[in-house]
Amino acid sequence: FNAPPVTPTIIVQPSVIDQIKPLGQLHTSSYFLSTVVDTQMKIGALNQVQRVLLVACGKVDAGVDLAKLQAEDIQTLGDRVIIRLPAPELFTTQLFDDRKCTYVVMRDEGILLPPNLVLETAAREAAVANFRETALANGILEQARTNAEGEIRRLLGLVNYRDVQFVP
Repeated sequence: FNAPPVTPTIIVQPSVIDQIKPLGQLHTSSYFLSTVVDTQMKIGALNQVQRVLLVACGKVDAGVDLAKLQAEDIQTLGDRVIIRLPAPELFTTQLFDDRKCTYVVMRDEGILLPPNLVLETAAREAAVANFRETALANGILEQARTNAEGEIRRLLGLVNYRDVQFVP
């Protein structure tokens, strides 16, 4: 009696870098912010004050750029993966430029002076800078890293990696 030859079962797991690098920028944290910006400038021979008071709202997005991963950033052993993620970064800081959310509350042009468009532009730029600073001060990059690790762990679990670890 001859037993049929035993055929081994072979499971080849896909390369990790092929799984996550094509994701590119993984946006994992967004802050929605609002602020009021008061911009003033003295102008003319009489040193009149021109003023713009702007209500602004916008968004800051952060995450990890997986396209920056290199082969040496990932180690695999069976169903275990150790990953060194690129540093989290801010991807976008934007002002919602619609009249419902960002608008001039008050404009004081002074007496007999032409409108000063520089003031409104300066107020908008100051709002965007404020959004960026506020998001950084409130830990958006740390949150982006934590969320990226969770999402990558979940994705790699779908392709049978059971132990996913992250190193600095």
